[in-house]
Amino acid sequence: MKILNRYILKEHIGPFLFSLSVIMFILLMQFIVKFMDKIFGKGLSFLTILELITYNLAWMAALAVPMATLVAVLMAFGRFSADNEITILKSSGISIYRIIRPSLFFGLMLTVGMIYFNDQILPDTNHAARKIMQSIKRKKPTLALQEKIFTELDNFAFVVNKIEKPLPEEWLSLSAMLGPEYAYNEHLDRLKNVTIFDKSSPNSTTTINAEEGYMVYSKEKQVLIFTLFNGEFHEFNFKKIEEYQRTEFEKHIVYIPATNFELEESNSSYRSDREMNIAAMQAEVDKSTEKAVKQLAKVKADIEKDFSKIFKLFILIQNDSLNRLAKLDTLPAITDTQLKIARQKALRASERYAQKMKTNINLLHNHQSRINKFDVEIYKKLSIPFASIMFVLVGAPLGIMARKGSMGVAISLSLGFFVLYWAFLIGGEKLADRRILSPFWAMWAPNGIVFVSGLYLIWRAVRESSFINWERLRQIFKSKDEL
Repeated sequence: MKILNRYILKEHIGPFLFSLSVIMFILLMQFIVKFMDKIFGKGLSFLTILELITYNLAWMAALAVPMATLVAVLMAFGRFSADNEITILKSSGISIYRIIRPSLFFGLMLTVGMIYFNDQILPDTNHAARKIMQSIKRKKPTLALQEKIFTELDNFAFVVNKIEKPLPEEWLSLSAMLGPEYAYNEHLDRLKNVTIFDKSSPNSTTTINAEEGYMVYSKEKQVLIFTLFNGEFHEFNFKKIEEYQRTEFEKHIVYIPATNFELEESNSSYRSDREMNIAAMQAEVDKSTEKAVKQLAKVKADIEKDFSKIFKLFILIQNDSLNRLAKLDTLPAITDTQLKIARQKALRASERYAQKMKTNINLLHNHQSRINKFDVEIYKKLSIPFASIMFVLVGAPLGIMARKGSMGVAISLSLGFFVLYWAFLIGGEKLADRRILSPFWAMWAPNGIVFVSGLYLIWRAVRESSFINWERLRQIFKSKDEL
């Protein structure tokens, strides 16, 4: 039996690794296409892009492993069935249940490994990926000047009429004349007819024109340094139109703020639910539960304290009970104005109470929603790895009954079941977030559905019922071709 177990397990490894690679590649291409505009074109280094992709491979693996398990089991048992090995094993007295047992062990190993992966590794990689993505979003694209194209940075705008390269023999004299910021810039451009608009002052605007200039980016100061020659200032004051100023210069340096041109890693310690392990999320659940209990007690206390008093006063006034009491000799008469004022006070008191109750109930709902959110993520970290075992229960009988071991059939059936599984999982998460369904049932219901389907398919396989009649499909397509 040990030889049989090793043989069956060995048959799973090749298809599993191949299908895992294919699925990971598809998910990776989808990620790159989705975030292409946010990643590329910002002057990021290859190592930064590689680091971002590497961190995102973790959540891709969490999704790909269960699906790859289903593909591997389908292909393995499809080949066993196509080569009549299942028939030989059954004729030797080995039951279907015994044949499937090594595959269940294979799924169990993957489940245990993925539970550890989802709890200990995935949160840290999600956190690192989010920090890098935030840094990339804050980073501005690398500045590349173009002739006769306006460029805007904060309160500055500038345009260059012509860009040309200095001659090699001019480089030494230029670097000495321009300053230390230009010392190591061997690809310096000469800017002809530069115009800079300074709108940093709310009361005035300044226009700078220069015949020639040079620009460099200072990483230390995070500014663009324009060194201009042979130009003039034009300053216009909006409040004092008559005070127009024009000043000529031979050399002038303009500093334009250009923050976030370099990639700065975020040091945020905040973690969302997908960036926490189970222990951290359970701690958040306990905190929110404690707050929810206190909030519920506060709501009950407010009801007992305020509601009965305000309600009785409001009913008393509405029924003109005070007017009837005023007829007694022991009480002074109450005028209509006093009664109206009393009614308004009661109404304002009831409105304040209603607003107070609404606020308290909203806070209670927020605590409950937070509890649901973390509970959903906790159960998801456990339920998705268990899908590997559930898919073994489905894949093994499907492979036996389909009697085909091709990759196309395996992937087609796998996609169908996995799309169905994922649709139930996403739908359950939405229902749990809206507190229509408990987080436990929302996350474990897909596994339950697949489990029941697997038991039914195993029962059909034991009875030697064919799940897919390939001959019937061939006849249908053949008849259509003849028509």
